[in-house]
Amino acid sequence: MPKRILIVDDDPQIRRLVTLALTDETSYEVSDVSSAEAALLHISRQPVDLLVTDLLMPGMSGIELIQRVRQLDPNTAIVVFTISPEGLSPQLQAELQIDYVLSKPATAEQLRLAATTLLDPIKPVTSRTEPPSAEAATGSRFSQRLAALRSRQSVRPPVTSAVAMRLTPNQSGRGGRSYSEAQLERMRQSLKDLALAPEVQCAILADMSGLVLSHWSRRRDINVTVVAALAAGNTLALAEIGRHLGQQQPGHLVIHEGQDQNIIMASVDDLILLLAIGANASLGWARIATLRACEEMARIARSE
Repeated sequence: MPKRILIVDDDPQIRRLVTLALTDETSYEVSDVSSAEAALLHISRQPVDLLVTDLLMPGMSGIELIQRVRQLDPNTAIVVFTISPEGLSPQLQAELQIDYVLSKPATAEQLRLAATTLLDPIKPVTSRTEPPSAEAATGSRFSQRLAALRSRQSVRPPVTSAVAMRLTPNQSGRGGRSYSEAQLERMRQSLKDLALAPEVQCAILADMSGLVLSHWSRRRDINVTVVAALAAGNTLALAEIGRHLGQQQPGHLVIHEGQDQNIIMASVDDLILLLAIGANASLGWARIATLRACEEMARIARSE
């Protein structure tokens, strides 16, 4: 399977040039988007091996995008392509686990070399251009990346708690909204009250960008960050489908029936509540309970 690369930049000319550089005589599958929000939606639907992103963009910044991507998949290779590399301190580079920082404008050969080093470290590099300088890479992080990629495996991080857990306290949501500790605690308690029903197997509360605010599960092997991102992508996709079909107001509830499990997903304001229940549980009860809980959490979000 070809390695996937996603380019994020609000300048269409830069996206075109970087795409040409990374597809010239390579087998990479390269996509590009114009915003960090679109990048998160793309990644929630189709994970990527390498993210090439600008830092300063309208809306969500490249820094916040990298933080979200790190939550979704810590193994994603990341190249920052910016006109102001001095804005990234070594400490911040290490914290965000950025592999390369390239200054605009970079040559096509520099871009290809960065991609090849990160995605195909065993492949010989036939280039007269030296790799980016030591200052451009993140030191030990880069060395660790080379070693990790040689034995890279897809490992899902385990969920370490089976009770409601706050993964992203006091972080901004899609519209710049942030929640206080008191709000998050009330949301957590409301989710726990719903999730303690015997029919409920898993409950996840997230914002519309896919950030997990709280969750509860009877299982420890669920990657809630991936599920939340997919739920956000599905909600946005369904709203877009409805818009194209002439729907005036987007729906607030989706039910997916399965043989062994039913999934109910509700959205109110910027919040998404996802519930997994047993196949024999009452869908009528689940529908009403999910909508009521989601509306209650939206009231909590608007209360301060």
